[in-house]
Amino acid sequence: MASYSNPSPDTHCDVLYRQTYNTYGTIIAAGLTQDNRVGNDQKVNNTRLDSNTPKGILAGSVVATAGEGVIGACAGDSTTTFDKAVGIAINNAVGNPYESSSAVASNRVVYAHGTGTVIRTDIYETYLSDGSTPVTYANGDKLYSSQNGLLTNLADLDASTITNNYATMIGILLEKPTSADPYMTVQLRI
Repeated sequence: MASYSNPSPDTHCDVLYRQTYNTYGTIIAAGLTQDNRVGNDQKVNNTRLDSNTPKGILAGSVVATAGEGVIGACAGDSTTTFDKAVGIAINNAVGNPYESSSAVASNRVVYAHGTGTVIRTDIYETYLSDGSTPVTYANGDKLYSSQNGLLTNLADLDASTITNNYATMIGILLEKPTSADPYMTVQLRI
């Protein structure tokens, strides 16, 4: 297995190969204030998040359009509206202590997109939406956005949703997370 060194381990996202970074769209207020540990069983039981997880969009989470010229956390899929995912956040929206809080200052979030972009992240869903069934990842899995804006595989989505093209495939899992290396490597498709 390859050995990687994340230059900023507190950001939870390492871009290995970049196509495009984007800052188009103003971040919605919830993108800076959303609680990543409260709200549903999937969030509460996620083993990749803990009491120190900051509020707001997290590095490695999926961002989506949230209105005209506005970007926010992706809310996953719905049978009534199409998923509007546009990329993966490369930094925590609220920044880190003693570092620049550029998203707060500029009202923009930087996200990676473009087929061919490869990222490593240790922020993803560890349970299905019921909050009790563990997610099992395998190399080659198609990845989508969960209801919390985190990467998850097909096991968390209804088959009819995929058939009806309501789900945007975010990427392909190149290297699954393990107990020895909790990062997943993903090649983006958006």
